[in-house]
Amino acid sequence: MSVTGDQINLIIDRVLLATDFSVASDIAAKYACAVAKRFSSTVTLANVIDLTITSRSEVAVAGQHIAEMRRDSRENLGRLENDFSNSGVRVKTQILESRDPAASIIALAEEQAFDLIILGTHARRGLTKLILGSCAEGVIRHASCPVITIGPNAKDLTDDEFSFSSIVFATDLAPDAARKAALAVALAEDSIGKIHLCHFVQHPGKTSSDISRQKLGFEAALEKLVPASAYDWCYSNCILEHGDAASRILDTAKRVKAKLIVLGAKQSPRLLTRFENGILSNVLSLAECPVMTVGSV
Repeated sequence: MSVTGDQINLIIDRVLLATDFSVASDIAAKYACAVAKRFSSTVTLANVIDLTITSRSEVAVAGQHIAEMRRDSRENLGRLENDFSNSGVRVKTQILESRDPAASIIALAEEQAFDLIILGTHARRGLTKLILGSCAEGVIRHASCPVITIGPNAKDLTDDEFSFSSIVFATDLAPDAARKAALAVALAEDSIGKIHLCHFVQHPGKTSSDISRQKLGFEAALEKLVPASAYDWCYSNCILEHGDAASRILDTAKRVKAKLIVLGAKQSPRLLTRFENGILSNVLSLAECPVMTVGSV
């Protein structure tokens, strides 16, 4: 996915759907198909066979099991391929074998220069492994292109319902916030929709006067993220975070009936910080719509 020119031209030529054939992945497949039809994209369906073997004594058994996984992968990818082809979508398939599924997905995405990655996740609220240590977290943290993740509470999709008509963009106003906002604006503009800009801070002012000045400053900063041509249909919604930012994002998304939540995701060889992980993991686990993460470049 890229944004070019002053008028923000949205390009989604190549979509990578990473699937493990779970229920969450099946819903993610519907979104990938809908995106592909909307933007005339080519979709690559990728399944990673995990070659991790816990002990040498399991080699023989694992070899037989891996053979079964290879067969299942081919059959399931063939089924998905037929579904996409019957919907008029150009589709390819890719079977990967790796001891690090996330790294394999990222390598494939880089090699073939995908514009967008879509995947499902089995997030469970309250668990440390909700994002950290999972394949989804690895993809989100390292992908150079945007990633749309379908969480366990995301609503199923039918073709006639597909639209990014209402988008919540939550930002920390980092130096690259304008680039990330441009993608959210472009998606909203494509659907003739509305975008709701939100900023959350960990340390709000102590007095009402401080909070008012802080809010005005944030609103001014948010307005700079939006091109003048988008003012008529882009709402600035500044929220000062006094506790649980994830809950506030989710509340905002529910109130505006969001079809997509867009969050920034810092790329780092290290784990996400506690604050970042708490927001991202909780939003992914509870969001009723897809969540797009846009990494730093």
